[in-house]
Amino acid sequence: MKKLNNTIKIWSLAALSSMVMFTSCNKDLDTFAPIATPTYPIGNIPGSLSIARTLAANPSDSMFYRMLVRSGLLNNYNDSTKNLTLFAVDNGGMKVFVNAASGGAVPLTAPDAIFAGFISSTLPATTAAAIIQYNTLGQKYPFANFGSTFPNYPAPTLFQLDPVNTPFLRMTICPTNSTSFKYVNNIPATGQPDLLASNGIIHHTFTVVAPPSMLLKGLIATKPNLSYFRAAIARADSGAVGLGRLDSLLNFGALNMTVLPPVDSAFQKIVFGLAFSAALNAGATPAIALATANGAVAAGPAFLGTNNVSTALVRGILAYHFIASGTGATTSPKVRIFSVNVPSTPAFLNTLVNGAVAAHPGIRAQATFTGPVATNVSFIGLGTFPSGGAPFSSPASVVIDKDNHAVNGVFHIIDRVLLPQ
Repeated sequence: MKKLNNTIKIWSLAALSSMVMFTSCNKDLDTFAPIATPTYPIGNIPGSLSIARTLAANPSDSMFYRMLVRSGLLNNYNDSTKNLTLFAVDNGGMKVFVNAASGGAVPLTAPDAIFAGFISSTLPATTAAAIIQYNTLGQKYPFANFGSTFPNYPAPTLFQLDPVNTPFLRMTICPTNSTSFKYVNNIPATGQPDLLASNGIIHHTFTVVAPPSMLLKGLIATKPNLSYFRAAIARADSGAVGLGRLDSLLNFGALNMTVLPPVDSAFQKIVFGLAFSAALNAGATPAIALATANGAVAAGPAFLGTNNVSTALVRGILAYHFIASGTGATTSPKVRIFSVNVPSTPAFLNTLVNGAVAAHPGIRAQATFTGPVATNVSFIGLGTFPSGGAPFSSPASVVIDKDNHAVNGVFHIIDRVLLPQ
């Protein structure tokens, strides 16, 4: 730039000298060719292009760029005054996304033009905008800045939960910089991280990290094998008010929770055991106790609403299935744990039970990994049924339906009921 300025000064002095000389001689001035505007090689300087132009210039990001265009937010990602972090997806990952978003109508073997056409015309613009905003942080974060400790790192995105009433409340996303693999929620990060742009930084993920669209309460309601869990929530909330109600927690969008609802068959085993033991303790013969227990199971989820079990018992069991942080008065259900966040070595997690029993050891969690995927996730409770067994000696409850992602948390369906004592 200094050289250019000097050149301009030299040309100006030369022109001025000629003007003086030629004016004094009463001659017409010579016509000089205009100075061409220099072209700077910005495309060759890493980080000189905006996020949008960086994506456009990379052939392997062409489909994600199409989604950015489809979202109507292109200008925001060309704005040099912004400072953003974007989780983008290369063409291979976008094909996985389009295949799923189309319900399989666009097969993975389809020509690239078919995928591009779906993104540009069939994918709703509102969906594209939600994805782009959910995958954007409002600051510049190299991946090394994300937490590496368990459980994860919740970061606010540009996705507004309620733009009208609470415009400053943003949905969070969970990047994790673990030792072996990097993740965004439960999606592995791929390729070289920290691709610099003039207005931020780009990281790539295996496929699209989709924003959730339902609250935990609504998403749990879609699972037909959780009818006992829903009935237990209703019984546990008897007499409770506000956020003291578990139902209210499941329906409160500002939280980041992890819930472990047991499948119906797991509750049926507990109901059978409770009814059988109660009948025996009341003096019934084993045959009558067996008939009573079978009748309790036959009653279905409604059994949990009867006086055969107490509200305190149901509430204590359910509280043990809500992961929490802190103890005593600081206990709060604000931990969002995806399957890939569970360590491969046993770790103890606090639950809502720690609000009443601060010293409770919680539940023991462990995951088995195949590559970046948590192929087996299990949880073991402190208590046994019948009671009196050694702590944490019950068979592990295994996750049979993992990473059900909601606006206010995530839930994993397990095959056994966890007992706090």
